[in-house]
Amino acid sequence: MTLPAFRVDVQISTYQEGAEQYLVLHDPFGIAEGPIMLHADMVDILSFCDGETTISDLAASAGVDVDGPEIMQIRAFIVQLEEIGYFEGAHSERRRSETIASWTQMPTRPPVCAGNTYPEDPEVLRAFLANMESGSPLQPTHRPSAVRMALLPHIDFRVAPHVYGAAFHELRLVDADLVVMIGTSHYWDGDPIVVTNKPFETPLGLVPVIDHPLYEPLADIAHKPEHSLELHVVLLQHLWQGRTFEILPVLVTHSIFDANNVETTASKLREFVASTGRKTLWLISGDLAHVGRKFGDDVPAQMLEGEVRDADQQLIKALEDRNLSQYRTIISQHNNRYRVCGYAPTVLAHAIHGVGKGRTIAYDLWNEEETQSAVSFATIVWD
Repeated sequence: MTLPAFRVDVQISTYQEGAEQYLVLHDPFGIAEGPIMLHADMVDILSFCDGETTISDLAASAGVDVDGPEIMQIRAFIVQLEEIGYFEGAHSERRRSETIASWTQMPTRPPVCAGNTYPEDPEVLRAFLANMESGSPLQPTHRPSAVRMALLPHIDFRVAPHVYGAAFHELRLVDADLVVMIGTSHYWDGDPIVVTNKPFETPLGLVPVIDHPLYEPLADIAHKPEHSLELHVVLLQHLWQGRTFEILPVLVTHSIFDANNVETTASKLREFVASTGRKTLWLISGDLAHVGRKFGDDVPAQMLEGEVRDADQQLIKALEDRNLSQYRTIISQHNNRYRVCGYAPTVLAHAIHGVGKGRTIAYDLWNEEETQSAVSFATIVWD
């Protein structure tokens, strides 16, 4: 018996309860049942599930009889996980087809962050967002904003309210009725971009999507679990309350860097947006560095903070100068060692649209002490 391949798109996190550590398996697309919690000892078994290793190989590695009780328990465990969709194969394919069919029939893209990253109640949410703005050190102006493009984080509102809030004054006064939202795809890869046609639903109402020819039904489910665009939709609803506008929601994957995908995709989007004749804001969703133990480093984030801040300032300077070649070179020189998750959408947005010199409005780094990890982020605008 060959062990089935564990699905690479399943998210694995850890949970500590007393002295015991557990694995939490979560399928962001809802294909598999769950989330489910397993004892951390099971990680060794899952590591053998690659679609090539046999049950005999596993038994030999563990030093037990292939027909013994230990292997019988492992067989039963794998069969159970396979039936509920955590392994590649017939079960997960059937469940995937059913999930995609159900998603395709949904008229809107429902929120996934309401109730955790931001409040579900509309009035509470508006007060929450107003507090983000009032906590910003910048004073509001009444002049029309010249901003044509902006980079905002998509980290949890609750840990970066000042960095988000610093952009509110500028974005509120932007005279646009179309927002091209270009954000990181955290869960889906393979397609350079995925553009949904579903209106975004949030506690503040529906935001319509402009009619466009870029919809790919089989990839559209990429938008189901994704937070990177949802957070910005909520911000726009707050800032532009009472205004009519549409969005073009674009998720970008790292396959944008394959072959000539950047140039081809940029040309396609540029031509479509130009054909609309609309007043357009280009809104990039992306954080900067992701370092520390949670992200695969062998040392706590605090030991890397100095070099991360230095690297971030180099990237920010390149973006302010609109030196896209320098920005890409800085990241590629160390093979994106700091895991800049806004890399792909930032490159695509600047390849599409020419803007003036950028201005960094806010920058910060959030240290998550319990996981010894950190994320940095900035708000940058271009006129």
